[in-house]
Amino acid sequence: MEFKLRSLVMTVYFPAFLCSMCIGMLAPTIPAKVDIIGGTAFIIGLAVGARGLGEAIFAIPTGHIINKIGNKKVMLVGMVGISISSLIAGLSQNNINMYISLLFLGIFYGFFSLSRHSFMTQLVPIPKRGKAFSRFGGINRIGWFCGPVIGGFTAGILGIDIPFFLVSIVSLLTGFIVFFNQDPKIPENNEIYTQKKTENLLKNLSQNKYSITFAGSAHFIMQFLREARHVIIPIFAFQIGLSVEELGLIQSLSAAVDMSLFYPVGIIMDRFGRKWTSVPSMFLLSAGFFLMPISSSFVTLLMAGVLLGLANGLGSGAMLTLGSDLAPKKNPSSFLGTWRLIGWSGNSAGGPTSGAISQLFSLNIATLTVGLIGILGSGIFLLMIPETLTKD
Repeated sequence: MEFKLRSLVMTVYFPAFLCSMCIGMLAPTIPAKVDIIGGTAFIIGLAVGARGLGEAIFAIPTGHIINKIGNKKVMLVGMVGISISSLIAGLSQNNINMYISLLFLGIFYGFFSLSRHSFMTQLVPIPKRGKAFSRFGGINRIGWFCGPVIGGFTAGILGIDIPFFLVSIVSLLTGFIVFFNQDPKIPENNEIYTQKKTENLLKNLSQNKYSITFAGSAHFIMQFLREARHVIIPIFAFQIGLSVEELGLIQSLSAAVDMSLFYPVGIIMDRFGRKWTSVPSMFLLSAGFFLMPISSSFVTLLMAGVLLGLANGLGSGAMLTLGSDLAPKKNPSSFLGTWRLIGWSGNSAGGPTSGAISQLFSLNIATLTVGLIGILGSGIFLLMIPETLTKD
């Protein structure tokens, strides 16, 4: 039976929208709350990076858990865990409790994202992965568009803790939707979809050492840049005297540009190749950071945020697609756990690193450093990673 993208609407895309909206609501709220309870630029970076660190440290165990109990059960556990973690974060009134709750939120968010990535890798054939994963990335970006405005204005009007409580409620609602919808069945008669047994991690790394080394390095840098912007933009906003509502508006307008590109990006990846979107995405992300130091008002910071949104939109679903292409046909979850570990490590490093450089030196030096790292990543994508699109 021919695969149809519409089979993913209620099982993947709609839950992804709700979950990304939740994470988006916390984008302006986390740095604002840390700032209120007495955090420095470095502490803000740690708090923003806590989710990525939680995802990273539990990525490989999550892949094995998926092999044991299945994608759907792991996703349900993840949504309940996100609900509880966000509730605790909202109640936290010191940086230690805040950080721990955000760390666990990241672990449970990893349950959601890796289970869906594994499921789609098993279900979606290679020639359609660009469209499937770019739409998955686009749906997440739509959630990011809605989330920061809701979070920013809710925090500004009702209180800084309210967005955390809303995330707790919406996460439980998402869990109910997943529970009452049946996943499409993965065909058992095609090797490309078949999942047999848990693969030894060292064997996995040995068999995929080239892709882990070069593609993994570029993946790390891409995620590093993506997370660094969530620290640098808020710090710039607070430095020039913007409110949390204005910060939320900047983040949402950036996300609006970001989400508008997912449909054509998917077509380009499936027609011309994965590198046609990854390379320009990385290069323009670097350009956005290089231009950041000239930001001195709401309008100029908005312009920088929009450029970063455009750059990120060009990479919509690119890392998900690349990881699925590189994953072995049998038992992709073990490889994808390692792949997500690399990406989430980039996420967890992006925030604290950019925050630490800002505090030790200056915000301008931090943006230039991040931009140079992005140029390195562009070169790796362009020169060291072979095209993974196959037409057979």
